[in-house]
Amino acid sequence: MSGARFRAAAERMDALLVERLGDPVTLADGRPVSGAFASPFVGAEIGGGKTGAARLGGAINADVVLEPTLTARVIDVQCVKKGDHLTIELPALLGGGRYKVVRLKPDGSGMVDLVLSVSNERTDDIT
Repeated sequence: MSGARFRAAAERMDALLVERLGDPVTLADGRPVSGAFASPFVGAEIGGGKTGAARLGGAINADVVLEPTLTARVIDVQCVKKGDHLTIELPALLGGGRYKVVRLKPDGSGMVDLVLSVSNERTDDIT
């Protein structure tokens, strides 16, 4: 198989996998795309007491806290730039909601991590 045919087959496979297994996202321009959403705080237990939950402040190291990230195909999000907003179309308990793009980190293989922050309209117009 030639290099061009291999790349074409890999692109088709990536598109199919992301479409079938990805989380639904709506970009600022209203276009729907799919990607792998990861939020470090989904499922984090806060508080203590009889539930057995650990206190968040004592359980995490601030130096290694990850930011919410959407990993998507570059071709699907090529119009997205720092400062844009997007909506992760998942229930709030799974981290769904509106986010602001903080930075883009392409990995060189046709995928890009969109590093996100929670969208806060009040602070967005101040900064």
